[in-house]
Amino acid sequence: MIVLPSKRPKYICEFCFRNFTESLNYKYGNCFTFNSGREMEIWQSSKSGPLYGLTLDLNIEQSDYIEALTQNAGVRVLVTSANKIGFPEDSGFSIAPGYSTSVGLKFLKISRLKSPYKSNCTDGFHTIYSANGGKAQTRYSVKACQNGCIQTQIASTCNCSAAAYPNPWNNTICPSDDKCVDKVLGDYRDEEFTCDCPQSCVAFDYGVTISQSKWPSARYQATSLTNLKNKGAGFKNADADFQAENLARLEIFFEELSYEDITESPSYSIPTLFGDVGGLAGFYVGVSMCSCAEFFELFIDLLIICMYRVCGSSSRDHTGHKGRTIENFAVGNGICNGSFSANTKRGVSGSNVSIGDMFTAQHPLPPPDYN
Repeated sequence: MIVLPSKRPKYICEFCFRNFTESLNYKYGNCFTFNSGREMEIWQSSKSGPLYGLTLDLNIEQSDYIEALTQNAGVRVLVTSANKIGFPEDSGFSIAPGYSTSVGLKFLKISRLKSPYKSNCTDGFHTIYSANGGKAQTRYSVKACQNGCIQTQIASTCNCSAAAYPNPWNNTICPSDDKCVDKVLGDYRDEEFTCDCPQSCVAFDYGVTISQSKWPSARYQATSLTNLKNKGAGFKNADADFQAENLARLEIFFEELSYEDITESPSYSIPTLFGDVGGLAGFYVGVSMCSCAEFFELFIDLLIICMYRVCGSSSRDHTGHKGRTIENFAVGNGICNGSFSANTKRGVSGSNVSIGDMFTAQHPLPPPDYN
């Protein structure tokens, strides 16, 4: 959306005003909106670059400015999405006469989350700007909501409506020096009362890149004056000073046809929570089962070792006859099972050995002593 605050320009473009919507702004006066989407078809661009954008030569008519009120000379420009009310007094940028200003656009889409998340966005609701007789339904914006809230507070407190905001109730317009209005605005500034105006859940905006150059150039000035004088009788006496003080060129175009999508998402969602809890539970339960198995295996190993030591000690038989010793033992299935028999006759010895499933240990007898 392009807002051009001045009196009606002598020329804007070859197709004149059929693609512009005129409105009134309390600070900048007459405003002209191109491609507003209200009561006309929305124009679209299928190519990027200055050749496929909008170029305007503007006459700001400084001679009509009010000396005591107008401090700056130029044009206020605001770019917003179609069907959305613009507020040039709060946003936008200014261009100066005698310069050519190029504005490159990049489309932005912003998606936010509803309650219970902190953004607590809204899908939009009617404001005093969308209640204009039901003719033009405009998109919700935070600024439109805030201005409607202020106007409602003024109407209920001062029994009149401020001239700066729409007046859907057809109330009496408050005087410009009304103390009651000043108090309401001061209370809003000091946050004595607040307005519940959440952000839109889905918002469209434009990023802008601005550059300027001197226009027209010294070499092109004569040609520019000739073209200007051919526009109509009002420019017959135009000269270089008139161009420098009153004319400005504005170019608006898409830098590229891609767009940026900014989406707000939960940092930690409920499905993620359940997934993490399940994963941790599985991990700890798995570790516990493995640990129990390891401890059970350790217990069995210790039990086998202990039984080995006990059974090995109890199966020893020491005899005092010429130092003979007969030792037989066997360990089978983890249970000590040993037996022995010996003949005490001289020169005769024997043993019985039971072999288990796991292993058998046998100590051979020393050779008999026949001395």
